[in-house]
Amino acid sequence: MDAGSTLPILDLSKANDPEQKLKLLEQLHHALFNIGFLYVKNHGVDPRIISNLVTLLPTLFEQSSEEKARLSKLNSPHFLGYSGYAEGTTLGQKDLREQFDFATELPVIYDPYAGRLQPTSASAASKRDFSNTFWRLRGPNQYPSEEQVPGFHKAYTEYHDAVQELSYRFVHLVEEAFGMQMGTFDCFFPQSTAVGGLGQNEYIPPQHRIKLIKYPPSSGALGRQGVGAHKDSSGWLTFLCQVGQEEGLEVLDINGTWIAAPPIADSFVVNFGNAFEAATEGAVKATIHRVKAPTSTCNPRYSIAFFQGLPLDMTVSQIQSYIPLSVRKLRRDREEGIRDHGVSSFMDPRWDSLGESQLRKWIRSHEDCARKWYDKTTVDFYLV
Repeated sequence: MDAGSTLPILDLSKANDPEQKLKLLEQLHHALFNIGFLYVKNHGVDPRIISNLVTLLPTLFEQSSEEKARLSKLNSPHFLGYSGYAEGTTLGQKDLREQFDFATELPVIYDPYAGRLQPTSASAASKRDFSNTFWRLRGPNQYPSEEQVPGFHKAYTEYHDAVQELSYRFVHLVEEAFGMQMGTFDCFFPQSTAVGGLGQNEYIPPQHRIKLIKYPPSSGALGRQGVGAHKDSSGWLTFLCQVGQEEGLEVLDINGTWIAAPPIADSFVVNFGNAFEAATEGAVKATIHRVKAPTSTCNPRYSIAFFQGLPLDMTVSQIQSYIPLSVRKLRRDREEGIRDHGVSSFMDPRWDSLGESQLRKWIRSHEDCARKWYDKTTVDFYLV
């Protein structure tokens, strides 16, 4: 299926021409309010930066079981690291993939004694209270050794920084498509990451997440679910690099029909996260999507997903205050009858806090890791 016939392909180079930019913003407006998924091309990310990381993926995943265990997510209270094949589930079925979770390299700021027993702690220095458990999500990566995957740390960092910059440029286009002043959302992404400078920002700089994924060929014995139907709950926007030509990504359209989103060379797939849907009160949808595992006659399928994070100390209510009422009133009546296929919406009023909702997501996704690093009361509360 020709992806161009169903999902729009936006040429971001048009943003540099005033006349063409108007057409680009019209296309983006349509994608925001009617589809929720799109491709971007001529996005400005150096192809060499993409290639440098992509070429390391086979080596990364072909490490020995011992090396992967050393990088296991079980070693990280931040839920960063390796998850093995079919260890995750969606909608009660095993996801036939393995993955590495990385994030913006940021220091630990969680301090259970903040403001009480350690007056010289980082939280006191920045006049912040970092005792809330969700701050424990923020912390450093687990990297493969240079001996095992030469050049990985450099390639990953360059990719992260390049796509982060793209994500900020794209957010400015979203603002214009909304009819908002450019830069309105900049406070969501303060640039200072030094703990001593945190007190100067309204919000704490977010930690973006990157998931490196391998879908091995499947015999069909466990089904074909690479990852089950879901909405992205890890951030504001998602930028997906589909590696190679192996298909699998499918998107649920407004009529409840699954449509293919095959790889397109030199492009990213962009979709909107649950927080985006909640902030616009459903006017912009976090579109349900899934991935089918490749068959045993195919090659492995690789992908790189960049999830643009939001500050953990924000609430959905605060984000909504930045969205014009005219936008939030655009919830489409025709969607009221669309089934959610068992996929839960972002949050009810209990999860207005982004930090709380993110902690809940990770605990529910990786209960074994949660029970190792978090107390029983906390884990049991979020599993309800």
